[in-house]
Amino acid sequence: VKGIVEYLDDDVEEARQKYARPIQVIEGPLMDGMNIVGDLFGAGKMFLPQVVKSARVMKKAVAYLLPFIEQEKLDNPDQDQNSSAGKVLMATVKGDVHDIGKNIVGVVLACNNFEIVDMGVMVPAQDIIKKAKEINADIIGLSGLITPSLDEMVHFAKEMEREGFTIPLIIGGATTSRIHAAVKVAPNYSGPAIHVLDASRSVTVCSTLMNPETKDDYVAGIKAEYDKAREVHLNKRSDKRFKTIEEARADKFQIDLDKVVTEPTFTGTKVFEDYPLAELVPYIDWTPFFHTWELRGSYPKIFDDKFVGDEAKKLFDDAQVLLKKVVDEKLLTAKGVIGFWPANSVGDDIELRVENAELGDAQLQTPNSEPVT
Repeated sequence: VKGIVEYLDDDVEEARQKYARPIQVIEGPLMDGMNIVGDLFGAGKMFLPQVVKSARVMKKAVAYLLPFIEQEKLDNPDQDQNSSAGKVLMATVKGDVHDIGKNIVGVVLACNNFEIVDMGVMVPAQDIIKKAKEINADIIGLSGLITPSLDEMVHFAKEMEREGFTIPLIIGGATTSRIHAAVKVAPNYSGPAIHVLDASRSVTVCSTLMNPETKDDYVAGIKAEYDKAREVHLNKRSDKRFKTIEEARADKFQIDLDKVVTEPTFTGTKVFEDYPLAELVPYIDWTPFFHTWELRGSYPKIFDDKFVGDEAKKLFDDAQVLLKKVVDEKLLTAKGVIGFWPANSVGDDIELRVENAELGDAQLQTPNSEPVT
């Protein structure tokens, strides 16, 4: 629970001697510990970095027990010793390179006897579909951090439906939510489509889905919950009124042509190759970093938070050590590109003139809103 690895082998060996089979150590005290971690995390008394430490302890304990489990299989070839709780195919969706959360879930599930097939990041829907058929996956897990990933998850649900899948689809990531799963994903897939709030809950969800005695009731409960959430969401949206096109045009942004506009030193694109990493460090926005680790708050005020402040500071200090190593040893290469182009408005469009091509961008407004271009 506290993520302490000292004397772990001795403690696990002591536990192994008390149980008839080594797998029972995993199913018993180790799982009990992870359940406590999940409860503490759910109650806000434990944070994701601590959950990861506990998961690593779990993984190390399982690694110690694996040779004994394998030996037991050799000694008893006719006995059903299948320790796999199920086969989970995981991937970060196309267009998204973030995988911290997915990797954490993979570690936690693997530590609880699930067979994990991780396809990595930026994986197209059809590649995931093909792999799921190839390995006969029991569950598919999708991860995404950026907003466009939400649409990709909806697309994937449609593809699963088109391909005739019925296995559970679980989704997670910083931008995902129960409402998104209920409103956007679930209606496009007749099988179970479930949002998992955090890594510590993934074991409970997957175990419940893999248990024939609990799956149907759990799925029915999720469906009823999502149906209600969808109804509430639609009722809220019914009160929202968009401006008419005439109102939007009348309320368009007014440009003051008398103001002096600074002329750029160049037009077109400018490429930066191997930009000095040290010069970029001061501009890092650390707030999303803490959000990825499910520590809510804005940097640097998060350090003063009475609930997450201490853990946020520990995480930040660890990140600084790693960041210094990256900069000093040039483990990454920074590249960038910027561009300036002449632009003008034509009716409702903004036109950028790029080598005889025109790119338009529409404007959307709601009552009492600022113009968005």
